[in-house]
Amino acid sequence: MNKSEFESLSVLQNSNIFSQRESGITHTPLETENLFFSLIKSGNVEKVKESVNLLSSSLVVGKLSSDETRQVKYWAVCLITLATRSAVSGGVDETSAFNFSDETIFKIDSMENKSEIFPYLIERCIELTQMVSENKIKADYPHVIKKCIHHINTNLHERLSVEELGKVCGLSGDYLSSYFKKITGNNLVSYIKTQRLKEAEKMLLNNYSVSEVAYYLGFCSESYFIKCFKEEFGITPKQYFKNRKI
Repeated sequence: MNKSEFESLSVLQNSNIFSQRESGITHTPLETENLFFSLIKSGNVEKVKESVNLLSSSLVVGKLSSDETRQVKYWAVCLITLATRSAVSGGVDETSAFNFSDETIFKIDSMENKSEIFPYLIERCIELTQMVSENKIKADYPHVIKKCIHHINTNLHERLSVEELGKVCGLSGDYLSSYFKKITGNNLVSYIKTQRLKEAEKMLLNNYSVSEVAYYLGFCSESYFIKCFKEEFGITPKQYFKNRKI
């Protein structure tokens, strides 16, 4: 997405319906927006990429601020908020999606050059769509399994036992474990460990030490964490951190 494509964004100078009738220019049709968000919800990454050209060439938004950069920021916040809701409807865990949205809005707020905002926003919408694609099957999970996964995702820094998860879900630990395996194909304990290791990736890239990651994510020792990390990713945490920072 280059600057010239960004500059195709049109802003209505007057929110008065009479003026819009006279000029023949109105907001981007809801149908166009709904198509874009439905593609995110479906997890169709290629179609979202294709629709970007249509979206960028036909955008007409209301006047939200007299400051041009703030105008674009307000619009971008609206769009990523709706895109996030579409991703949740498509099967992405709501906590993950909302955190993703918060990070995106925080980044947009820090931007000083308005020409940077639209390319970044589209990049993030594509990432959201990829998240939907990866989690699409979860959209059809029974409510109790979704509840279990959500609890795991929001409590990775806490002690998570099968028995505790069973209580959260209103089932016995043994039954939940068996049901989780039947529905997802994953062993519940192994799933928890995998999610902890994925979180460990993010923490390492945010400059947490190996010992801090092991402690916060509930591994019994630093050496056990290193062992699990290497089994999952093929390299040690320190090697991973070094490779990603190069």
